[in-house]
Amino acid sequence: MAHYPEESIDSLSSRRVLDFLVHLQNDRKLAGSTLNQAVCALRTLYRDYLERKWRIWGKIKILRDEPLPHVLTREDVARLLGAFRDGRYRAYFTVVYQCGLRMSEALQIRPQEIDGKRLVIRINNAKGGKSREVPITPELLAKLRVFWKSHGNTRWLFPGVGRGWKSSGISLRDALHRCEYPMTKSSAWAAIRLAKAETGLDKKHAKLTIHTLRHSYATHMLEAGVSVRQVAAYLGHSSLKPTMVYLHLTAISEEQARVALQSLPSA
Repeated sequence: MAHYPEESIDSLSSRRVLDFLVHLQNDRKLAGSTLNQAVCALRTLYRDYLERKWRIWGKIKILRDEPLPHVLTREDVARLLGAFRDGRYRAYFTVVYQCGLRMSEALQIRPQEIDGKRLVIRINNAKGGKSREVPITPELLAKLRVFWKSHGNTRWLFPGVGRGWKSSGISLRDALHRCEYPMTKSSAWAAIRLAKAETGLDKKHAKLTIHTLRHSYATHMLEAGVSVRQVAAYLGHSSLKPTMVYLHLTAISEEQARVALQSLPSA
């Protein structure tokens, strides 16, 4: 082993091997995935081949590399939303994006949870059992009112249609009006897959999912100058840490930094 040139591999103690792994982590700053490969290789050698019953392998805490969230441009979001011909899906995905909601949060919205006077939607029983309010624009409120009047379901803003509605002889409006359950996740997934294919965004954004719209909302809000703390509240994050990730994705953050640097006094 190059780290211990005067000693053979099979003569090293568990302490020496652990010190080497700590060196890789702290001094050489190996990425989590690379460090994990080193741990697995050494563990296989000493445990399986040399039959050393060491307990050092769990003492190295490997921090996994977390990829940055995938984000759409404003133009791509507009293309995607414009591809939904069915008013249900157009309204649903617009709310997901403009309110930064998780898929299930948007599906579970009830008409009475929209406060038109205060221009907010109350999200109840969100992740972690928490509730929060997210702002909406007057334009979105008007569109949602028109959409709701198209079905009039008092239980759900985005109702399902129920099984076998086509063969029952009733209209789509009546099916939506009568359904006791919200739109399903599978129907939302099918709709976005079709929209991706029709717009060609599946080729440009292979990782595009419903959650991508939430990531895009957060990034676009930060680009517009909304504070990290406020965006975190809208997203329902209990701390600022997960929201800070989106600062790495803002398209104008570097430009703003250069402008700020130019404004600093110099000697």
